[in-house]
Amino acid sequence: KTKVASQLTMYITLVCTSGILNLFLCLYTFKNRYKYTNISNYFIFYTATIGIYCFASALCLISTTLEQITFWNIILYIGMTLSPPLGLLFIMVYLGIKVTLKRAILLLVIPFTTVIMVATNNWHHLHYRVFELDPNLGAPYVYQEIGIWYMVHGMFTFACMLVAFILLISRWKETAKGYRPQLIALMFGQLLPMITAFLYLIGF
Repeated sequence: KTKVASQLTMYITLVCTSGILNLFLCLYTFKNRYKYTNISNYFIFYTATIGIYCFASALCLISTTLEQITFWNIILYIGMTLSPPLGLLFIMVYLGIKVTLKRAILLLVIPFTTVIMVATNNWHHLHYRVFELDPNLGAPYVYQEIGIWYMVHGMFTFACMLVAFILLISRWKETAKGYRPQLIALMFGQLLPMITAFLYLIGF
């Protein structure tokens, strides 16, 4: 139990630190938004949704009942589902790819649908077939069996990050050396979540 509690404290510390860093980036960019083009708006919303995801994750991890976990899980999904497409939109604008309102709306259809699916899961069980407290560990640990929409959401999320990463790689040669560190930072911003998401899905 001590080891489990120690791991839990470590996870909470990590996600809170990440949330604070993203909140700082969000507020800093918002404060200086007039110095930049419209790309700042994409970055503000992008970091804000990541912040929501991080803080809701932490609140899930300190929850003591299934009701609390379920509530914060819904809030968590608002950030989790919106951040990958917003990240892709940010990368597209950064690279000079035209982003139309139609494209933006199409990219956000699945995320909004996912939030609704998670919030109403008890009625249809399409996202989680099973979502209950772990019988051995108890709160905040959850035993879950994924449903069909969980897989749709997972594939869409991974695709957004992968496309953003590929777009960045495709511009490497034509990017001036002085701007390549920015490109590398943006690549890692897409690559690391892909790796960690994969590790999570395989149970690591």
